[in-house]
Amino acid sequence: MHFRNRLLAALLSVLCLTVSSAAKDLAPYGFERFFDSSRLVRIELDLSPADWDRIRAQHRSLVKTLRTDIPPSDQKKPFDYVTAQLTIDGTKVGKVAVRKKGFVGSLDHERPSLKVQIDRFDKDRRFAGVDTLTLNNNKQDPSRVHQLIGFQLFRAAGLPASHCNLAQVSVNGNSLGIYSNVESLDKHLFRRAFKSAKGTLYEGTVCDFDVSSLVRFERKFGSKKAIETLQAASIALDVGDDSVLEQLGRHLDLDRFYRFWAAEVLVGHWDGYVSNKNNYFVYLDSKSERLHFLPWGLDQLATDRNMFWSRGFEPPKSVKADAAIPRRLYENSEARKNYLAVMRDLLDTVWQEDRLVEQVDQLQAMIASHRVEKSFWTQRRTESFKKFINRRRAEILDEIEDGKSPDWSLEPREMMGEIVKIGDSDSEFSLDWVDAKEDRGGFAPVKGTGKVGMKYGNQVVAFSSPAFGIRQNGRRSVTLRIHRGNAAAGEPEALEVTFPRPRLTDAKPEESYRIDVFASPAQGDLFLANSRESFGRLAGTVVLTRFGTEPGDRIQGRLDSELFRFLPKEGGK
Repeated sequence: MHFRNRLLAALLSVLCLTVSSAAKDLAPYGFERFFDSSRLVRIELDLSPADWDRIRAQHRSLVKTLRTDIPPSDQKKPFDYVTAQLTIDGTKVGKVAVRKKGFVGSLDHERPSLKVQIDRFDKDRRFAGVDTLTLNNNKQDPSRVHQLIGFQLFRAAGLPASHCNLAQVSVNGNSLGIYSNVESLDKHLFRRAFKSAKGTLYEGTVCDFDVSSLVRFERKFGSKKAIETLQAASIALDVGDDSVLEQLGRHLDLDRFYRFWAAEVLVGHWDGYVSNKNNYFVYLDSKSERLHFLPWGLDQLATDRNMFWSRGFEPPKSVKADAAIPRRLYENSEARKNYLAVMRDLLDTVWQEDRLVEQVDQLQAMIASHRVEKSFWTQRRTESFKKFINRRRAEILDEIEDGKSPDWSLEPREMMGEIVKIGDSDSEFSLDWVDAKEDRGGFAPVKGTGKVGMKYGNQVVAFSSPAFGIRQNGRRSVTLRIHRGNAAAGEPEALEVTFPRPRLTDAKPEESYRIDVFASPAQGDLFLANSRESFGRLAGTVVLTRFGTEPGDRIQGRLDSELFRFLPKEGGK
C-alpha cells in the first residue's frame, strides 16, 4: 500500500511538472506552425532608444575574430545583450534579452541581424518550443528567400538543418522589413536530430581541417576534448588512397558528409564550407563519436563562383572542392563515385524545379507589402534565382552523365596564418591643409597639432611632435599618415589609415569608419623604421569631425585601434 501511494505521488509529481513546463510555453500554436514557411511571423521588440542605438552601432572585426593568440571561445564577445519587451504574432512574451549578430558582410547599422533570448530571465519560458530567436537580415540577398529555400532543401536531403521561415520585424514601432526566422543551433535541435544533445558543437568561420587553422574553430558547447576528434580527422586526410576512407570514416560520418557536400554545391552556396571554408557548424555526436556538418549563412545561393578564386578559373557546376575534406575525397576514385551518386539522388528526390519556382513567387507575393526597401536588385536577384533553379539540373547532368566527372583544377588556397595582437594606438589630430605639394610617397604635408599614444608589445612608444600627411587616392579615398621621427631600426615609425573621401564641415555631423582587413570602410597599417612593407594591421575606428582636401581646409578627428600582426607561415619571411 505504501509503495503504491509513493508511486501515485511520484506520477502526480511528474504530471504537475509536465503541466507546469507546458504552462511556460506562451505560444498559442506549436513548433511546426511557428516555422511554417507559408506564413509571415510578426515579431515586435520594444527597448530603450539609447540601448537600440548602442547595440546596432556595435561591430565585429574580422582580424580580431580570426586572431590565434586567444581561442574564439575565450575572446571578448563583440555584441552586448540589452533588455527588451517581445511580442510574437500578437502574443506578449515579456522581458527578453536581445543583441546584434552577424559577421563582415551581414553587419548593418540600420537593419541589424538579431539574437533574442526568450529564456534569459526565466529559464523555463518558451515560445512554440523555442527559447532563442535568430533573426537574419538577409543583407546580401535582396530577394530575402535564399535562406528559407536553402534550409528547406538541406532538411529534404535528410540532413540535420535548421527550420526557417520569414518574419516581419519591428523595433519600437518602426518596421525593419523582412528577416529570416532561423531555428537556432541549440540543444533542442540536436535532441531532435541525434536523440541527444550531449555532444560538442563547433562553429567554423574561415577555418578548415588543417592543423594550423583548427584553433579558429569556436566551441559553442560540449567537451574541450572534442578538439582531438577534429585533429584526428585532419590527420586522416594525409593517409594514402587505400585507407583514407577507412581512417576518415572513423571520425566523420561520410554518408552524411557526401549529402552535405552535394547539397552545398546543388544550391550554389559559395560562402559555405566546400567552396569557402566558412559559414558552417560541426557537431560531434556523443553516441557515434563521429562529426556531422550543419549548414549556416545561406543568404548567398545560386552561384558557382567564389569571389576569392582566380578570375581565370572556371569552376565546374557539379562539384566544389576548395576545402580540405572535399578536395581529398574528390581525389579518391571511390569517394568521387559516392559523391556523384549522391548528387544524382538529390537531383531526383529534392530538386523539384516547378515547385521551387512556384514557392519563390508565392513568398515574394507574401512579403511584397512588408518590405522597407524596393530596389532594382530585389526583382533582379529573384529572377536570377529562378533561372538558376530551372537550369541547374541540366548543367550538372551535362558534366556527370555517362560516368563522366569534371576535374577540380584549382590549386589549394592558403588559409590565413597566425594572427596575434601586438599593441594598441589612439590618436587625436587637428590639422590644416596649407600646401598640396606631395612628397615621394605621394603625401602632401598638413600642419597642426596631434597627440598619438601607442603601446607596442610591453613598451610605450612616444610619438613626440608627430608629422602628418594626406595622400589622395583618386576620387574615392584618401590616406592619412602619422609619422614618428627618429625611430630606431625595428621600432614603429608610422601609421597609415585609408578611408572613403568625405567632405565634412560644421554643418555636417561626424563620420565614423570601421577599420578592418576586409569588407571594411577603412584600412590601416603599421610600418617600422626603414621599411615600406606593412608590418601590422589596424582594427578599430577612425572618426572624422572636419575634413577637406583643398588648401585652407581643416582635418580633424581621432583614431582608436588595436594592432595585429599576421605571422609569416613556416618557411616564410
